[in-house]
Amino acid sequence: MRGFNALRWRFATVAWLGLFLVSALPAMARAENRKHHLGFALGYEKHLSDDLKIESAGIDYTDAGYGAIAYRLSVLHNMDITLDARGTTHSDTIGGVDLTMSTGFFGPGIRLISPNEGLRPYMQANFFLVSESLEAEVGNTKTTTDENGAGFGISGGVDIRAGNLLSIPVEVNYMYGKPADDISGIGANIGLTFNFGQLK
Repeated sequence: MRGFNALRWRFATVAWLGLFLVSALPAMARAENRKHHLGFALGYEKHLSDDLKIESAGIDYTDAGYGAIAYRLSVLHNMDITLDARGTTHSDTIGGVDLTMSTGFFGPGIRLISPNEGLRPYMQANFFLVSESLEAEVGNTKTTTDENGAGFGISGGVDIRAGNLLSIPVEVNYMYGKPADDISGIGANIGLTFNFGQLK
């Protein structure tokens, strides 16, 4: 139940951002490109490996909420250098034990983006430091196991400019990592980006 409520909250947030996106469409055509970009995103991630399932115990961590924060620096009108921090989480209660599975992806990347103002399709590739954490809590006792590794990510989408300051990225992604289990996944997300600074 706890995991269901968390996912329901995330989906409601994504839906709200979607409504904001639609309301912002009329302003997007004349938005100027900027140099600095600070973005936030929420969405859904589907982990692809059976490593995150124990069917006999009723455990399935493959459906997860997704969150991200990223800074991008536009070095050209059609290329950005980016630093991303992404994560997924799934919580559930099995046999009175509260279980939370979390993953983290942190690292630099390069984004190729349309130089046109307004609606800007893009593709991005990242190298990631990857983490995997499993937390089990019973009463006041909590245990956590952590593993670390390396991975990569590929994403693409469209950045919809809602004015000179704000834009709304809609994105799909694939991320790979295997710190202990294979936590690779595909997902979709929507976000809000603040754009500032003059791009010469």
